[in-house]
Amino acid sequence: MEEAFDARPIELRHPIRFYEGHIAAFNVNTLSLAGLLPARPEPTLSDLFARGIDPETPEEAARLGIARWPERPHVAEYVARADEQVARIIAEHPEHFAVFTCIEHEEMHQETLLYLLLQAPHSLKRRPPGYAPELLQNTVPTPPSLRYVAIPGGTQALGSAAASGPGPGAFGWDNEFGSLDEFVGDFALATRKLTNADLLAFVNAGAYNDPRWWSEAAFAHIQTRPAPPFWRQRDGAWFLRTLFEDAPLPLAGPALVSFFEAQALAKFFDARLPTEAEWLRAVRTGGDAPISGACDFQSLDSLPVGRADAPRDARGVEEQIGNAWEWTASPFAPFPGFAARSYYPGYSADFFDNRHFVVKGASVYTARGLIRTGFRNWYRDMYPYALTGVRLAR
Repeated sequence: MEEAFDARPIELRHPIRFYEGHIAAFNVNTLSLAGLLPARPEPTLSDLFARGIDPETPEEAARLGIARWPERPHVAEYVARADEQVARIIAEHPEHFAVFTCIEHEEMHQETLLYLLLQAPHSLKRRPPGYAPELLQNTVPTPPSLRYVAIPGGTQALGSAAASGPGPGAFGWDNEFGSLDEFVGDFALATRKLTNADLLAFVNAGAYNDPRWWSEAAFAHIQTRPAPPFWRQRDGAWFLRTLFEDAPLPLAGPALVSFFEAQALAKFFDARLPTEAEWLRAVRTGGDAPISGACDFQSLDSLPVGRADAPRDARGVEEQIGNAWEWTASPFAPFPGFAARSYYPGYSADFFDNRHFVVKGASVYTARGLIRTGFRNWYRDMYPYALTGVRLAR
């Protein structure tokens, strides 16, 4: 229905209508800058749909808004012309990094669009026949107790010295390149992500109104939203917002929170967030290959933490990759030797501001093509809408 496409479920993002044209516009702009596309189709639309927004406040988002979007048939014609040209270029240059940039960018936006739709009114969505998320079933177990395992320290390599090269195995985004050897001391890592049960203990302790758990900036911000971002309260009971319903709070679900909340939760549980280097150290000392769990749209909602079939390494560390991204304490920053790509110069560099922080792993909405330990995702410190969870360190 037209109302759905005009909806703006997250006021810090464009309306859903924007995403109809964005993938095509990004592709033609990127391939043009890479020298693979001689002329962009309809430059006005290619510019209009070029890039989303990342404002700090709703007021800033309103200033960046578009007063009138093109009619959908016009956009559909533009997308068809663009897709035809892009398909030809992919066939002619299958190994070019700009082509892989377009492919992975679309995979990223599959996740963005899904968490936008998660926030959209339930009346605008249709539940697939027979869809019954495991998270909401009565058989979901009580999450296991929080315990830690020792991770040996050592020198951890971050990034890659290779700056370019053909083929999918060599591809990475600009922020994955450059290299850094960082010494990591011995530390302990929680075997599981924090759950809604852990978050409920935080809520019931009055922590959202207690400044001792928060930085000054975080506490000032959280007063505008003094409750977990995916929770709703009715008649004194908490409900979890899922894609198709607000359901009684499943205690085994992963706690989905902003960086500000992740920091406060860590302090509340007498722990801290791991650094990016520690997170990688834990993965790469856990076995021959990283163990990935719930991702690639195998579910339209998160899965229970502690479920019997969740992947675990030999130490008992559960699902470090999958079900929800994991916040790190590391600001999103370049590795030494970083170089922006000429065909997408602002992809990373625009966010090296100490307000965006690295998340690692994956969520249920992350495409399998993005599942690699070197992949670096990031969000603004106060951003509460992505499927970002918490794993503690000490």
